[in-house]
Amino acid sequence: MPSVDTVLLPLCVGLALLGVIATGIAWRRGNKGRVVQGIGLALAPIALYFSGLLRLLWDAIVAFGTWASKIILSPAVWFGLSLLGLCVVLWVVGGLVARRTSTAKSKEVNAQSAANALPAKKGAGKSRRTEPPIDEEMAEIEALLKSRGIE
Repeated sequence: MPSVDTVLLPLCVGLALLGVIATGIAWRRGNKGRVVQGIGLALAPIALYFSGLLRLLWDAIVAFGTWASKIILSPAVWFGLSLLGLCVVLWVVGGLVARRTSTAKSKEVNAQSAANALPAKKGAGKSRRTEPPIDEEMAEIEALLKSRGIE
């Protein structure tokens, strides 16, 4: 296997050159904001290389590849993945059941409270309409509205 630096350094230089080309195109079009963004993207691969974060990412990719190659031959890994899938399915089903249960309970409570309050509301509405107005001015306003067909 080749050294990490012999792979990452040319990759970073190539990505930086692509960023410079994109920046040049943005410069010719006169888009100053894209020029600034292009400079940032052109410098990012080199910054990742010198900070060591690119090597960390490389090691993570290699570790994932090694793990993925062991999946085919290892029953223990398949068992673990199956259990992980079961965990996800149970989590989703539990959330759906909890949501449905809370919705059903809230609908039931709302229906009961509406059924209990409905007769009181109907009676209260009738008594308000038959009450005389408090003011003489309000009586005049109501008469004027009724004469115009507004209730």
